[in-house]
Amino acid sequence: MDMAQEKTLSPKDIFNHPIQVGVLVRDLDACLEKLDRLLGIGPFRIVDYPPAGEEMFREYQGKQGNFKAKFCFYHLGNIELELIQPLEGESVWEDFIVKHGPGIHHLKFMVPEFEGIKAYMSEQGYEISQQGDAVGINKGRVWAYYNTYEDIGFDVEIMNQ
Repeated sequence: MDMAQEKTLSPKDIFNHPIQVGVLVRDLDACLEKLDRLLGIGPFRIVDYPPAGEEMFREYQGKQGNFKAKFCFYHLGNIELELIQPLEGESVWEDFIVKHGPGIHHLKFMVPEFEGIKAYMSEQGYEISQQGDAVGINKGRVWAYYNTYEDIGFDVEIMNQ
């Protein structure tokens, strides 16, 4: 994004179409069983993060991250439901569950690039709390969370297109 585009960055253009709702759970298998039994939804796509044997960029609170989690994805119409069970290491996911319990954690937005959004979010008083390389169908992309929970009731996740 060049400087002229950065100056005209509009939140309404960037944050108008969430693509995912992220929910944190303590026991993914039990949650999936209940979702199937109660709502009849599934099957689910389950991914280990990071995938076994793969080294990838992970950062937590500005330092190299060592977190691991199990992700589960399901499409609810035009929005993706992501369930996350933290497994080990320090992470915003574990921090959230300890503080708030399981529940809705974030809305995710695809962005044209990171730097303009990072500058915009910093101007609003938010810095990246956790980020990492994407896996699976999004391999080659990077995701990042902003801790906006106290102000808007959920965190914001961005991923480059």
